[in-house]
Amino acid sequence: MERGLTESELIELLRSRAPGSSRLRTGIGDDAAISVPGGATATTVDAVVDGVHFRTRDSPPEMIARKAVATALSDLAAMAAEPGEIYVSVGLVRGSEDDFLDRLARGLAESAARYGVALAGGDTVASPVLFLSVTAVGHVASEQELVTRSGAGPGESIALTGEIGGARAGLWLLEQDDREGAGPAVDRLDDRIRRKLIDRQLAPEPLLQTGSALGRAGATAMIDLSDGLITDLGHLATSSAVGIEIDADLLPVAAGVDAVAAAAGRSPAEFVLGGGEDYELALAVPESALEAAVAAAESSGSGLTVIGRTESGPSRVTVRQDGRLLQPAPGYDHLA
Repeated sequence: MERGLTESELIELLRSRAPGSSRLRTGIGDDAAISVPGGATATTVDAVVDGVHFRTRDSPPEMIARKAVATALSDLAAMAAEPGEIYVSVGLVRGSEDDFLDRLARGLAESAARYGVALAGGDTVASPVLFLSVTAVGHVASEQELVTRSGAGPGESIALTGEIGGARAGLWLLEQDDREGAGPAVDRLDDRIRRKLIDRQLAPEPLLQTGSALGRAGATAMIDLSDGLITDLGHLATSSAVGIEIDADLLPVAAGVDAVAAAAGRSPAEFVLGGGEDYELALAVPESALEAAVAAAESSGSGLTVIGRTESGPSRVTVRQDGRLLQPAPGYDHLA
């Protein structure tokens, strides 16, 4: 029986493929990375776990690596920070095949290169389940350029990039073992739309350029949509001490979501308001900066839709549709 890769060999494999940066002095292979940043930094930690954020039966190792990197970088996009370095801790199941490890390492290196970040270090441990925890560090010239969740005031527009609901619909499609039993509405889905929905779940894209552009345009608060629109807007409302009211009729819904929701016996609002993992950006922007924000989003390849407003009062999110008050279910909670 052939000997598998050792931990040292896997680390060397990562080191040999890891992209660097002008800020990085030492990276993988020492006890700690040394970087020489200027200005202000933003740091975030995000993890993906087999059976929770992905399933190895659905995702090749390259795609698992890409999702791990992308979801961490999405937090930097919401801060309007330029991505700099990532540090990856990998929990590996004993007996993992060398080909799987090689492809996972290649996926991490390729993802770092794709988003222009240095793969600066990390850790490997044995684990009963595969996981990747990514620490991402972003940079700006001055602290004032960063956009937090806490800067919104009453009377501002709440806007949303792109379309939502697609990742939740893609997850439902992946969960169907018998496609014939999914229902005629889903069976009639165009293959391109089906693939796009599944890709939204398996391969999200961090809106790095869009986040930076919206920050420069005057966004006062911003958050990425990982746990669902209602939950994430709730975080923004609480941090900014404002209320938020949104109009469900204005929400930009991804193509195919209505058909998938119908096949699942669910309301489309459940997928759109509470689905999560779309990794779009929700933001507050004053009326005086709205035109610039729309132009900034479009120039970076993402649309921007106004879906509501901030208001004085309790820090909660209110949803109306056709003038009626809705009571949407909350988004994803890892501990619920």
